[in-house]
Amino acid sequence: MNRTLVLILACLSIGLCDLQTVVSRAEDAAADIRRTAAVVAVEKVQPAIGAVYAFGKQIQGTGSGCVIDPRGYVLTAKHVTMTNHIVLLGGRPPLNAELVGTMPEFDVAILKLGGPAFSRPGAPDYPRAAMPLDFVSLGIHDEVRTGESILNIGSPGGRGIVVTQGIVSAVAFTAVNPLAISLQSSTAFDELLQFDAASNPGNSGGAVINLLGQQIGLTVSGIRTEQGIHFALPMKTVRHSIASILNSEMRHRYTSGITIDPQLSLVKVTQIEEKSPAFEAGIQVGDTIVSVDGRELRDAIDWEFSRYDWRPGNKMTLGLERGDQSVDVSITLADRVGQKGIEVESPVAGLVCQFAPYDPQIANPLDDAFKPTGAPVVIETVQAKPSHVTQEDHYELVFEGLLRVDQDGIYRVGLRSDDGSKLFIHDKLVVDNGGNHSPILRTNWVDLQAGLHPIRIEFYEDEGQEMLEFLTAVGDAELAPVTPDKLFHRVAKSSAAE
Repeated sequence: MNRTLVLILACLSIGLCDLQTVVSRAEDAAADIRRTAAVVAVEKVQPAIGAVYAFGKQIQGTGSGCVIDPRGYVLTAKHVTMTNHIVLLGGRPPLNAELVGTMPEFDVAILKLGGPAFSRPGAPDYPRAAMPLDFVSLGIHDEVRTGESILNIGSPGGRGIVVTQGIVSAVAFTAVNPLAISLQSSTAFDELLQFDAASNPGNSGGAVINLLGQQIGLTVSGIRTEQGIHFALPMKTVRHSIASILNSEMRHRYTSGITIDPQLSLVKVTQIEEKSPAFEAGIQVGDTIVSVDGRELRDAIDWEFSRYDWRPGNKMTLGLERGDQSVDVSITLADRVGQKGIEVESPVAGLVCQFAPYDPQIANPLDDAFKPTGAPVVIETVQAKPSHVTQEDHYELVFEGLLRVDQDGIYRVGLRSDDGSKLFIHDKLVVDNGGNHSPILRTNWVDLQAGLHPIRIEFYEDEGQEMLEFLTAVGDAELAPVTPDKLFHRVAKSSAAE
């Protein structure tokens, strides 16, 4: 029997309400059946997910993106971006979008929305044009569950926003043979979220959404020869990348002295630099920052985008929670000064390289307890197997010398290696690409003045492919290998005299 009719007869038989009320309630019940958790999640996030149209020199492409902050920041994939961008959000005019920056090793990019891209007579009405931007909150990686229902939302083929549904197939897919992983302690692998919801070209940069309406993945790729095998960057990678891309203090030449953990939902202070504005203001490790100038912070990502607007000399009041106390502190941002180079008399071209084999039973060949003691050899550039290295596997190299920087500025430096590698500048660990792994790129930012800067690169080759590249870029330019004319070393006076 028809469900609505059964409900009407049941209610009338016990005299609970009149016919009109029963019909109304029956219709509401029928509507509720269709309005599932998935439908509610789509309604919540769809206005914030857009089609991204990218334009380069004689080339164009389409992808997807997701507004993750009401100030107009859009999360997308690096391979979607080009020189110019237009983002189309539901109910709004097409908007210009500027590239803020990228995280090259993880295929992450951030765009910033601008004004309307076109102004044409006869354009349709845009019902959301005057409304504040909708945005999607980012989930926490550790809360994602294998098997939970998800929605993949994007613009396949640039045709507009499309929703497909599936489950999380794997929380930490690595594309590495599970048997190989079981035989070593290394965890230095790029992890991806695997899902089975339909995903096609154009979905890249779009959002994998859980049923709470949180973004838990950034769609990036799939295996076209297999069914239902698609991949997204997990939130731990995305959160790390957002903080690195913005790089607010170096970009905008100020310092606060505050370090937080972007992986947390709260804005928890994890480090305070001595003699910094935060140190002088009395901010402590363990404090939770809950507001800036009275505006409540949503989470750690809100903090990162807030900092992007700050400049040297800005004064602000930070609301803190310290244990069971609420504290307000005032802080004034200081000017940032880049790392000075060192004075070296008559530097000589090339780096000094030392080589030594190691016991493959050693858990970490880059441990400080084990350093190559072989005879130093001068080589012109960084490479995985210099000519004086005769061993095929299980060896470590240390390169030491000077990096010449031609102008003051911020630089992205990186190591691409198979297996582990580390980069030190001024004896400070800058890039950690340690562990047994296939070729992986890791980068970081440095703030350097023009001059010569001491560097040390440690590398070990376990088994398999041999790869080591030392890369740099000025600001957001594409990374490129460091050329021999940038590398030098010091010669001791006694050695030079001999």
